[in-house]
Amino acid sequence: MVNASVNLRINKAEFLKLLDDANAITEEAADKMAENMKKSILSGAKSGRQYYINGARHTASAPGQAPANISGDLVKSIKVIKDKNKATVSISKNYAVFLEFGTSKMRPRPFVLPAFQKTKKWFSDRLHRLAYRGTR
Repeated sequence: MVNASVNLRINKAEFLKLLDDANAITEEAADKMAENMKKSILSGAKSGRQYYINGARHTASAPGQAPANISGDLVKSIKVIKDKNKATVSISKNYAVFLEFGTSKMRPRPFVLPAFQKTKKWFSDRLHRLAYRGTR
């Protein structure tokens, strides 16, 4: 029979600093994701249907492209809410879900999932570096 034991010492101050740093990374990731969502709507050539709104020519987004910006309301509705231990990206326009996933009459114009995919690697890399720092 083999007996084994492990002693683990945790420096409370260093541990709390790691938690604070993880929260800061989470908040920064939420900011980056919201910014990526806004950029995808406001930039990039859209190649959908062209029509006129109040005398101005507008090019809509094609299926698979981020939504085209018309009034700026969707972009303005994208907010980051930071709480004690979490950060939430919120979109207050209820039609955002129809743009993201489509409807029976419109194919999706995704902007949330692509922003998440862009942010995910950055977030993961930062957390890995932080975790490695905590093991030294």
